[in-house]
Amino acid sequence: MPSIIGRETEFFELQRALASKEAELIAVYGRLGVGKTFLIREAYKANLIFQFTGTQDSNSNEQLIKFAEELTRKAKSELPIKISKNWGEAFYLLRDYLTPRLKGSTKQVVFLDGFPWLSTPRSKFLQEFDYFWNSCASAQSSLIIVICGSAASWMIKQVLNNKGGLHNRVTKRLRLLPFTLKETNSFLKSRNVRLENYETLMLYMALGGIPYYLRDILPGESCNQAIDKLLFSENGSLRDEFTNLYPALFDNAELHINVIRALANHPTGLQRSELTSKCGLSSGGTLTKKSLKN
Repeated sequence: MPSIIGRETEFFELQRALASKEAELIAVYGRLGVGKTFLIREAYKANLIFQFTGTQDSNSNEQLIKFAEELTRKAKSELPIKISKNWGEAFYLLRDYLTPRLKGSTKQVVFLDGFPWLSTPRSKFLQEFDYFWNSCASAQSSLIIVICGSAASWMIKQVLNNKGGLHNRVTKRLRLLPFTLKETNSFLKSRNVRLENYETLMLYMALGGIPYYLRDILPGESCNQAIDKLLFSENGSLRDEFTNLYPALFDNAELHINVIRALANHPTGLQRSELTSKCGLSSGGTLTKKSLKN
């Protein structure tokens, strides 16, 4: 195992799929910045033959253009691969690219990152991926497809609990959680950041165990200096994180933000009726499903 902090179980599961005699469809999910992409690349860097990353707030045509560009680059084609009109055509091209590369017994990996962002309105991306997996990919014993997303609720509802063609098709599901306090301490030490235990605890309480946040802490900085730099300086990397994080995770981000703001103003908590009143929400199943779980 390479020098990865924590993630032993998840890394082992990803590696174990390389020994499988069947096609594997692996779903990895967890909040932004938790290290999903890094883990997958480290686990499969010797087997990764195609990777494509969805872009937040891009429409279907923009995604398809980037998909063709990436396929052209990986195929080392002298001429640009034709831009597909839809995802059905795009997956057909991917199948043609994969076919000669899957003839051996060594597992080959396709990594689709930002998976929820690829499923834009009216794109039929999920339906076409469903067809691609069931009609072609699932029959390739030397193929692993990893789908990864930060919108955990979307991944659970649309993929893991899918009631259509993807029902029970995922062979491994890995939820990546933030670092524990111990793992946070190990991560900081691996980057030569030496703090007293109390300062590490304070930093953990302020930032959580999110590698994306922790990586900006520099050797020699105290806990207070690091927090001030990240959150309050003019160019702090986390200065606008509150407004950026929720839209990346939820379709109805404003609903979540309103709930968080209301609760933040009442440290002792709010009754459900009080919360719906202050946020202008209707009570019932809609509040639970849409506002809190998205």
